[in-house]
Amino acid sequence: MHILMRFIVMMTMMCLFVGCASNDNMRASHEHTSDETFGDENHKTSESSEHAGDEDMTEEALILAAFERMQQAMIDKDIETLYLLVTEDKTFTHMSGKIQSKEAFFGEIADGTLNYYQYEIHHPVITVLGDRAELIADVTLTAKVYGMSGTWTLATHAYFIKIAGNWLQCNAFD
Repeated sequence: MHILMRFIVMMTMMCLFVGCASNDNMRASHEHTSDETFGDENHKTSESSEHAGDEDMTEEALILAAFERMQQAMIDKDIETLYLLVTEDKTFTHMSGKIQSKEAFFGEIADGTLNYYQYEIHHPVITVLGDRAELIADVTLTAKVYGMSGTWTLATHAYFIKIAGNWLQCNAFD
C-alpha cells in the first residue's frame, strides 16, 4: 500500500507541474536553439526566452514563449509572474482527479512543497484557432515535489487564450 501511495503522489506531482489532463518547467543547464520549429524538433529552453521584437514573431512562437515564461517562473518561484500568465479562473488538475486552484498551486511553489529545477520541451505542436490555442508536447522535467526527486518526461497539453494581445494559459476549452 505504501508503494501505491508514493506512486500516486509522484504522478500527482507530475500532472500538476506540466499540465496533464486539461491543464498546465526548470533551471540548471538550459540551452536555447534558434530553431523555431513547431513539429518534429526538440526545443530547449533558455533563461533568455524573453523575446525582443515580439511583433515579428508568429502566433505559435508567442504561445511557446508564453509556455516557457510560465515554466521559468515556476523554477524561479516568481509568483507575481505566474499570476500574470494565467487566466482568473485557471485551475490545475492532478492525475488523481483532484482540482487545485491557482492560489493553492502557486502557494505550494512558494512554500517549497513543489520545486522545479530544469525542463526541456520535445516536439511541440501548437494549434491556433483565432484567439484560442493548444500546445501539445512531451516535456522532460527535473523536480523535487512532495519530497520526491526525479526526472520525468510527460505528455503535456496546455491551453491558451489571447486577451488584450497576450497569450494566457487557461483551462481546456469545452
